[in-house]
Amino acid sequence: MSDIDLLPIYDDSTDPAESATQLDQRRAALVDWWTGSGRAQALDIGWLAFTTTEIHEAVAAGPDHAATRIVDPRWFHGLDKAYGGHAADPDDKLGQAFASWIREVRFHPTVVTTRISTWCRQATDALAEATAAQTEDLTRATHLLRSSARALRMVLIERWGERFGSMGREWTRFERMAERHGQPALATRIAALAAADTATAEQRAARTAVGEDVTWAENARDQIAAYAVHVVRHRPDLDGPWTNSPDPAFDAHLAELRELIAQHG
Repeated sequence: MSDIDLLPIYDDSTDPAESATQLDQRRAALVDWWTGSGRAQALDIGWLAFTTTEIHEAVAAGPDHAATRIVDPRWFHGLDKAYGGHAADPDDKLGQAFASWIREVRFHPTVVTTRISTWCRQATDALAEATAAQTEDLTRATHLLRSSARALRMVLIERWGERFGSMGREWTRFERMAERHGQPALATRIAALAAADTATAEQRAARTAVGEDVTWAENARDQIAAYAVHVVRHRPDLDGPWTNSPDPAFDAHLAELRELIAQHG
């Protein structure tokens, strides 16, 4: 299953750091309990948190307010993460108002334009860093190139009026979106640049059980691509040949990605 995502709301008298520590302890205890019960489940809660004052200001404003706030990563990722969500307590009027406001502003043209600009900047910045790093550290350059490709993918998704859900399913979802929007070949090229193609990948029972149209190779690719990102960000000691790093075709992939960003960024 996908992670359970919770976004805490603190009152202004709360110490965010202290509360985050307490929340993480409770999160870990719940995950351990679930795992011990035979139903391992991830719980994502922590840094995507907001204060009551921030939410009061947001729900009283319109999409322009959202567009100005998403320069802050909490708002950039939080608006997308909470889209379609609801307050944990049905009687929480502020939480319900915040969820409703997010549904209203997430795909407003002003917000989408700002998000596209942000993803474009991330794609071009990572590409420039990959180019600069390739001589001294090809493995780091490979990771940056793939990060750039993932950001370019997000540019397209925003332009198509779509969004992601589970990180462990996103590449197959991206390909399905691209098919709907008439650009399957472009999706295939970007997936290859991000080392997320199905050529080298083959557990899909849970996904097919809920009606997903996914092949063995697509499911394996989604999982490997997701965990490869986690390794780069959190456990670089586990990096190695299984992530295909450094990229043996780095120069060709760098040139192709530069071309794609120029065309679609």
